[in-house]
Amino acid sequence: MENLRVLELYSGIGGMHYALNESGIPGQVVAAIDINTTANQIYRHNFPDTPLLNKTIEGITLDDFNKLSFDVILMSPPCQPFTRIGLKGDIHDPRTKSLLYLLDLLPRLRRLPRFILLENVKGFESSSARELLVKTLMECGYTFQEMMVSPTSVGIPNSRLRYFLIAKIATENLSTQTRLKISDAFPYPAERESSEQPIVLNPTRPCTCQPEEEMQGGHVLYKLETTLDAQRKMNQNNDLFVRQIQEFLEPQMEVNMEHYLLPPKTLLRYALLLDIVQPTCRRSVCFTKG
Repeated sequence: MENLRVLELYSGIGGMHYALNESGIPGQVVAAIDINTTANQIYRHNFPDTPLLNKTIEGITLDDFNKLSFDVILMSPPCQPFTRIGLKGDIHDPRTKSLLYLLDLLPRLRRLPRFILLENVKGFESSSARELLVKTLMECGYTFQEMMVSPTSVGIPNSRLRYFLIAKIATENLSTQTRLKISDAFPYPAERESSEQPIVLNPTRPCTCQPEEEMQGGHVLYKLETTLDAQRKMNQNNDLFVRQIQEFLEPQMEVNMEHYLLPPKTLLRYALLLDIVQPTCRRSVCFTKG
């Protein structure tokens, strides 16, 4: 497979870039774009050789996009217009403006990207923005699959349900049809559609760090999570061991940790909102800017 030219939008600290590297898919991020200066500082530390544009998406012209000549778009647009705890402004929220700009620009590109990956929160799947996204992809000749899955379904110790869309430009030898039904599991290549499961390293005994007061019927039920959401997560976990958080941590260095600890006043104020976990835990919830 040839080396794919990848455009990373809403690049943040480089999560999708890291995932691309871990996937083993041959690809080079030809440009990353984000307006958040703090996130960009971290991105430059993580990927110093990647061209990084400190701009809004709307500040990139059609000609600029064409010059990048990319094969893949990776993007995670702002989630605040769709999250269940927000105002649900959807396409009327100013933070959706950049996504609408991209959907307007996509059909006018000199060369359509071969692949598009979009990630967002639960709530996006029922939004008008998603309807416009699907409509634009179909008009441009893409096939796509949509999923609502938790990272725990592939052994990652984070239990927040996420929306994923994977789109591929249609070809004559089309093997994957567009599905308007949103799946609750990641699609696997045909050669893996046996009893073989995704590989998860070092399975050990389950974590015992869930606070008892959060338990309902023996399982943790998080804020704004319906019983159906909880059941879906449990179903995704049935065949997999979730890895411990410590497998994703860098070795502890000899530094003064006092500088990074929350003061007691903050802990007391937000005690019911914070998700406090240990390195041996196999779960965590949302890690946000706040």
